[in-house]
Amino acid sequence: MSWFAPRADHRLPDRPALLAGYVLAALLLLALARAAQRFPGHRAVSFLRFAAPLLVLPLAYGAAARTATVLHGRFVDDAVHAWERATFGFAPNAAVAALGTPLVTEVLTLCYFSFYGCFLIPVILYARGRRPLAERYLFVAVTALLICYVGFMAVPLAGPALAAPESFAAHRPYGYLITAVQNEIMAAFDPPGACFPSAHVAGAWITLLCLRRHVSRNVRLLLWTLTAGLTVAVVYDWYHYLVDAIAGLAVALAVHALTERYAARLRTPA
Repeated sequence: MSWFAPRADHRLPDRPALLAGYVLAALLLLALARAAQRFPGHRAVSFLRFAAPLLVLPLAYGAAARTATVLHGRFVDDAVHAWERATFGFAPNAAVAALGTPLVTEVLTLCYFSFYGCFLIPVILYARGRRPLAERYLFVAVTALLICYVGFMAVPLAGPALAAPESFAAHRPYGYLITAVQNEIMAAFDPPGACFPSAHVAGAWITLLCLRRHVSRNVRLLLWTLTAGLTVAVVYDWYHYLVDAIAGLAVALAVHALTERYAARLRTPA
């Protein structure tokens, strides 16, 4: 069956397993929260309660991608591709990739690869005794990512490389070691349907926005460089459409603005 063919039955055969996974994840979070209340001085329990959302994210990511076509019955890449051409007058993926070289590909893919470090940041902050910042960062990051996962189901996209294989083959960027490693990761762990909004863009920008005032000048410059490079890389490497990147940035800006406003209200005396 084609990825893009409508189905008469949109239900998933493994939906009981998906529901069971969600239930078990919820029970895990509740159990760890309860354990942290009962053993407030236990470091291991406290850390597990803190890090539990990181354990749930892979399940939520995979489940969102698996259920991406349930609402529409198919991927809607054709509509997004037509919209981008009508709006910009060209195909952004092919146009951006045409400007690159193997070295440019390697550098941009390295920026994309750096995203995986975001999942270590809250653990590092926690270990260094900056628990309030670690908890705030983890909350905003998980919120942004979960919104993206909901978006996967609302606007199901397979991605430009899968939706337009002939164009991808003609304009595919080539790099070196990092590019090869990232391609293997994408082939093994990035399922069709995990595109709109770009969770990579949302996660990278929410990291920058949340931490930029709490790190040194050099670290802040590094964050800006990696985030900018990643934002270009998602389109350049044909992982996402341009509209995915724009939507991911919008998610990060919205989550940051709302959480900052809420935090300001908490700091203001009644």
